[in-house]
Amino acid sequence: MWLSSSSSKRSAKSTSSPRPTSPNSSASRATSPGSALAEVLRKNPFRAASRESVVIDQKEDESVQLNKDLLVLADFFPDVNVEVFRELLVRFDGDSRLPLCIEQLYKYKTEWARGRWSVPPRDPDHAIPVEEQFRTKTYTDAVKRTVTREFSSLNTSAIDAVLAEVNNSYTNARPTLQRLANKTWKSTFTGIFRKRKSLSEPSSTLLDKSKLENGTVRFLATGCPELDHELARLFLVAPPLPLRGRDQLAIDLELAEAINLQEAEDAGALYECKVCYNDITFENLSACSLDGHVVCLDCVRRTLNEALFGQGWARSIDVGRATLKCLASDDCQGAIPAALVQRSLSKEKSASEVWSKFEERLADHSLQASAMPLARCPYCPYAEADRAYHDRSYTSTLRWRLRRPRDISTLGFILLLELLPALLFVMIPLLVLFPKTFTSLFYTALGHLALHQRTTRFVCRRESCARKSCLECLKTWHDPHICHEPLIISLRTTVEAARTAAVKRTCPRCATSFVKSSGCNKLTCVCGYSMCYLCRKNIGKTGVEGGEGYRHFCEHFRPVPGQKCLECDKCDLYHAEDEDAEVRQAGEEAERLWREREGMVDVKGLEDAVGNIAGQDDFWTRLLNGKWSVQGTVDWVVERCIVLESD
Repeated sequence: MWLSSSSSKRSAKSTSSPRPTSPNSSASRATSPGSALAEVLRKNPFRAASRESVVIDQKEDESVQLNKDLLVLADFFPDVNVEVFRELLVRFDGDSRLPLCIEQLYKYKTEWARGRWSVPPRDPDHAIPVEEQFRTKTYTDAVKRTVTREFSSLNTSAIDAVLAEVNNSYTNARPTLQRLANKTWKSTFTGIFRKRKSLSEPSSTLLDKSKLENGTVRFLATGCPELDHELARLFLVAPPLPLRGRDQLAIDLELAEAINLQEAEDAGALYECKVCYNDITFENLSACSLDGHVVCLDCVRRTLNEALFGQGWARSIDVGRATLKCLASDDCQGAIPAALVQRSLSKEKSASEVWSKFEERLADHSLQASAMPLARCPYCPYAEADRAYHDRSYTSTLRWRLRRPRDISTLGFILLLELLPALLFVMIPLLVLFPKTFTSLFYTALGHLALHQRTTRFVCRRESCARKSCLECLKTWHDPHICHEPLIISLRTTVEAARTAAVKRTCPRCATSFVKSSGCNKLTCVCGYSMCYLCRKNIGKTGVEGGEGYRHFCEHFRPVPGQKCLECDKCDLYHAEDEDAEVRQAGEEAERLWREREGMVDVKGLEDAVGNIAGQDDFWTRLLNGKWSVQGTVDWVVERCIVLESD
């Protein structure tokens, strides 16, 4: 929804607040009973749980229930953006919130969405990103404290407006806040003497300046573990330590191993590793299955990691026994027991992942050695034999019948009757002389027909994955699914969404989103919140609770309209930012990210490439592809004369 403002009256119209014509379906009337009842119960001095702490706990836990309702709405309406669900859920209260939201969306989905559709619709198997869900109060408070400390030159109301636009996500809010901070006079003055930091560099106010033992750089604790890990992932800096020092369990284990080593040394019960020649205890050794060569578990672990992530697979792995070869001697035919190989990984934090990778590598090697046609899951190493490519043992079980002729002309029927004796005269001797060849050709054609008519929907049977994909385009399965959907549509949708988000503003009080189309830069939301469109500061009304009103804008006379004021650095009431440049920059960035995600970097002429996806099945193409060979001819006849019956 576009917003138009003027000097006499400014109002922000919501992009997601429909006004249904039915009187009994109004959002305000639906929420008033529940809201009034909740308010009465909260202020009741005679209720059993009237302490303020209980109310605080309920507010803190409210995001959990809101996210549950959000997931339900996302499953019911996969074609609607998650932003619509958030705006709708905060308008209702009480236990009847979810039924009311579902009823509103079923009746007035178009009015609530206001063009915010998901193209293509979300996959129900995919989880909603954390950035689009309701955030906990601990996280939102920590984000506000962090950005306020990092961008101290910005007004608090401007920070609140930006956070409201991005659902209080630090990662998404930081680029906008940094762009606004670079426009302030303080940043302009300091930028003369030192270079401005890029988006990939963390602010010095977030870093722990104390001297660390290993010289690494860490963040200051924000009070929210979720935000701490988000900062670590964003800037690739170590997260703050919850406790100084190592984990107590690791310290106890190291102490126990030291005591065990000392006791074994005193008793003369140490063994020598035949690989690294270190003295080890009985608990840290392994031996090959043939000659009993002693190898320490550290050497076994290093060898396994080198085989998995290096170049030592063929040299160190015994695929037949699914374990490591003997490391002590190249002539030894023994192997390290698999149980000891798995035990050698116990000291690593990623032991389960490394062992799973080892088992997956063994399974993949066995599948490749079998040379069987496989159907693979594109999201995990799971694969299974594709029955449609098997020999006659599979195709002979197919049930088929002759296709009934439809819409055959009289001339065609006469030609068929004339040619039928000649065809029988030629085919019968060949069938008698070469029965196996024709039988093989026929069943091979049946297999090709079954392969062509089978469903391309593939369900991974691995419990940790269980995702649905398409065997043809290897993309996530959507109902209804269309292979090779034109990429240009997806690209255009992504770019348009990014361009709209670049000029969108969100009211921090009621979470209403709007875009200014014309008029001045003083905007007033329907809830009464007034803000500047340029700097997003809360300007309020003149004389009301310190509000600036129109005094927030420059009042000096300028001979040339549109010229920058030389007497102050206030915002211009009628100055319009170069929204075209911002929209163009946002669209280019969205296109770059889309190309990286889709693997289309440096690909020119995307429209032509997509247009050529449709196969050209003319005579010369079929001839060059071998479709008009003997087998191709039999396939063509079987496809038009045979109908496969489903089981």
